[in-house]
Amino acid sequence: MRRAFARTIAPVLALALASALLAQAPSPALREVVERFDAAQAKVNTAQATFTLTTRRALLRTPTVTKGILYLKGSDFVHFAFAPPEDLVLHLTPKALISYSPAAKEAEFLKIGKIWNSDRKFLGLGQKLSFLSDYFVISLVDSKEVAGSLFLSLQPRTVGMKKRMQGLYLWVDQATYLPRQVQWVERSGDIWTLELGALSLNQPLPPSVTGFKLPEGIPLRSEFSFFASRKK
Repeated sequence: MRRAFARTIAPVLALALASALLAQAPSPALREVVERFDAAQAKVNTAQATFTLTTRRALLRTPTVTKGILYLKGSDFVHFAFAPPEDLVLHLTPKALISYSPAAKEAEFLKIGKIWNSDRKFLGLGQKLSFLSDYFVISLVDSKEVAGSLFLSLQPRTVGMKKRMQGLYLWVDQATYLPRQVQWVERSGDIWTLELGALSLNQPLPPSVTGFKLPEGIPLRSEFSFFASRKK
């Protein structure tokens, strides 16, 4: 399950993507949203925001909610620093996903191949909807779920994505045209919802994030199990 999630996000956030093109041209309204979203994303070099990740598993009644701070630097990395009581740092680059537990002094490593690397773009951060349109049918849907936002539904068009995902959903801020919330639904029915706080854009990121490295002596396992059933 964790391996499946890693391939899905990274999404976000990941990321990770082709069938025929859209059967018909997008509506003028959708085309404008895509163009404005892409233009806003192109201006983002670094981003920082608080996040809330809600996990709803198909076989469990109670969702799991975790919080923390997300850092992004262009296409270099996405870095999730989870807040206590979680003992976790997730660091995603185009080549690998590292899960690090500082208190437990344990780390896990998942190599990301060329195909899976595209999944990190599912986070909807610093990436373009025009890229995602090669792999999803994008629709502009009327929704009042998140006030002040536009709601985009992305349905997978490739066979590979259909085997892993039911859909990707993106809430775009109407003022900034940047993501406010991302949700992906796995084929199993598990739902991951990433809500972002206020974005701090193009500001220096902490050196501990930009220069992230595992401390010497930390064993690195070639697996990725964090997103399996949570430890009690």
